[in-house]
Amino acid sequence: MKFFSVHRTFLFLLSVLVVFLFYGNSSPLVDQDEAAYAGFSRSMMETGDYLTMDFPYSTPHRKPPLHFWITSFLFQIFGPTEWVLRMFPALCILGTSLLTYHLTNVMYGHRTALYAFSILSFSLYFPLNGKIALVDSLLVFFSMLGFVSLYHWILSNKIRFVFLFWLSVSLGLLVKGPPILIFLGGTCVLLLSINQIRFRVWKLNPFLWLPVSLTPLLLWGYFSWQKDNGVLIRWMLDWYIFRRATDPVFGQSGPPGTYLMLFVITLFPWTRIYLSFLNEYGWKLFAYLKTGGLKLFKNLLLWNWKGIDSHFTPKRFLLIGLGFSWIFYECLASKLPSYPLSAYPILAIILGDQLSRKHNQIYMFRLYLTVALIMIAVFSFIILPKFSELRIDTKKTAASIQNLIPPNETLHSFGGLGIPSFAYYYHRPIQEITWEEIQTTKGYLLVTESDFLLWKGLGLGWETIGEPFSIFAYDRNKKLNLRLVKTKEN
Repeated sequence: MKFFSVHRTFLFLLSVLVVFLFYGNSSPLVDQDEAAYAGFSRSMMETGDYLTMDFPYSTPHRKPPLHFWITSFLFQIFGPTEWVLRMFPALCILGTSLLTYHLTNVMYGHRTALYAFSILSFSLYFPLNGKIALVDSLLVFFSMLGFVSLYHWILSNKIRFVFLFWLSVSLGLLVKGPPILIFLGGTCVLLLSINQIRFRVWKLNPFLWLPVSLTPLLLWGYFSWQKDNGVLIRWMLDWYIFRRATDPVFGQSGPPGTYLMLFVITLFPWTRIYLSFLNEYGWKLFAYLKTGGLKLFKNLLLWNWKGIDSHFTPKRFLLIGLGFSWIFYECLASKLPSYPLSAYPILAIILGDQLSRKHNQIYMFRLYLTVALIMIAVFSFIILPKFSELRIDTKKTAASIQNLIPPNETLHSFGGLGIPSFAYYYHRPIQEITWEEIQTTKGYLLVTESDFLLWKGLGLGWETIGEPFSIFAYDRNKKLNLRLVKTKEN
């Protein structure tokens, strides 16, 4: 027996992934999203108010509350540290990789499962989601749990998989709202086109269990509406549904095909296998459209569901899964890198199968895996520590300003600073003020150097406190020069 058997190689790679996900997670917070989520969670822990999402500079980052509730609970047990903040997202990415291994093993066997696990866990982009506390890691875990449960239900007809499927939908809705419904719901709709399994899909009883799975989200929405008269819910509907369907968010937009090209980069060093998959299935799609595929699409659009008489296969299930985890988002104007995150596990399985059919599969796997492990090492010991140094500015600035302002004073902020990590480390009241309020505000203000010079030229009585502060806002790729000032008494 070879020492590096499939099982031993898997255990070795699993150990490497665990070390990567949990090593070095005490670095300063990342702006924007992570620091805002940390602020929401700590505020909930300190106030006991689990409905309000109120934290300086964080309005655009409000989301359904499950991620914040879980993080707040962990903060209460282990303390509000950066490592604790990132612990659960790291576990979710680890869980998603294990679910991918499990599903591939059921579909294709141990060796292909090892390939799929390696492609997902040691590619350029996906594992980095476990190094930062974003809601997307929870969402992709629940999405994959629902996807795996759906496949098991179709094969086994065991009721527990129906429960797991709808539980995944319910929890995913509490994490980020519609995306999990788009993915799993859209996948089920497409599966209805396969005559062999249509009855099994209908046995999920969506008319009964969909309202049940929506209940936790609706209850949270109801209590939130009662608390603020619907301000938060109306904002979320506008920001996350109406606006993103038609307009870019944060200026990130792109034409259809953006993610098709993005995967070339994010799947490195497994890109060659991805291109091989595109080449093979691109020609198959072209041939299918020539031989009657257009007629099928026309029937689907006209709701003339004659269906497909072909057998249900793992490959067909995976390709259908890409429809609403990837292709759907190519049609939106807004293009954020995290939108097709649920497509990565599915692509990893497809690419694992693609690799397993190569005559030189073992040589190629070892070559790509060696490059991937070197890349992971470079990230762990060079790139991420260097990036951490760039984020230390806000922590130092917050500590300096804490020493300059009395503990019972409120810091007023003007000028669209938008640095949630500063607010987190400052950990005292911050009030954002408008142009109209700046002339009447009394006390301590934090402003940019340019605003300071402008208002000083207009004769506004400000007294500078300490030296100017410099913070590199890496999310905007520029340095912010800040001034702490105090209004002079008349």
